[in-house]
Amino acid sequence: MLLEQLKTFTEVAERKNFTKAGEALNLAQPTVSLHIRQLEEEFGTPLFIRSRKQFSITPAGRLLYEKARQLLALAEETKEDMMRQSGELTGTLTVAASYTIGEYVLPRLLENLLAAHPKLEVIISISNTEEVEAKVREFRCDVGCIEGTVRLDGLTAVPFMEDELIVVCGTGHPLARMADVSPEELQQARWITREEGSGTREHTDHLLRSLGHVKPARMIIGSNGGVIQAVVAGLGVAAVSVHAAKDGLETGQLVQLDAHLPPQKRTFSILHAPAMAGHAAVSTFLKTVAGRK
Repeated sequence: MLLEQLKTFTEVAERKNFTKAGEALNLAQPTVSLHIRQLEEEFGTPLFIRSRKQFSITPAGRLLYEKARQLLALAEETKEDMMRQSGELTGTLTVAASYTIGEYVLPRLLENLLAAHPKLEVIISISNTEEVEAKVREFRCDVGCIEGTVRLDGLTAVPFMEDELIVVCGTGHPLARMADVSPEELQQARWITREEGSGTREHTDHLLRSLGHVKPARMIIGSNGGVIQAVVAGLGVAAVSVHAAKDGLETGQLVQLDAHLPPQKRTFSILHAPAMAGHAAVSTFLKTVAGRK
């Protein structure tokens, strides 16, 4: 059992496709098939169920996937520990971030980290909070950045920034011309919200419940940028992060509504599995981002 075989196996398990796994690893499909066949022969059991209509991982495959992710993470940590003996941090840090953090916050937070460690490669994937938590739990990333509540046991959450949701609309929306907006007027407006599993959606739902029991009309969009553009187009109102709204407010495309609501605060947190705490790149990321003042 070689690390290269395990890398191939995890890519196939995550992408559910031999060709796409090969493209991600820059391997020919026959090589991908060979690696999987070698593992299946070594363990004496199928790892995948493959047919024209079905592609799924077997129970043995699921067990190997969990162990493989841990082994690959340990191998990367060992490599970085050895490189650290020379005083230089290298290797790869994989970060899964929720949309608000990944699109508006994380890029500028990485400036000091990459300036201090120019040979460190950072790979960022962006998905909703629920998916980020799953990636951290399954060792599909080194560290995650989320807003909202941590639902999975056995993970460490380190707060690093406070955020606030504000209610905005486009300049052409009827509420934009009102100095004060009542809860009833907010209830009657169409709301543009994120999808289920999003941290922003979770906080928006909490805000709407605080307005009363009336369920407003909704439009659901799976990205912050899409929500902002829909609001700018006058399709409704939305509760968005101050970081997401910043450019629109500065250019005059968005209007912040004064609804006399309590401040809608939330915390951004770095999420990691306890086993990753000793990972050189993870510990450096924590010191740089969570330790900032």
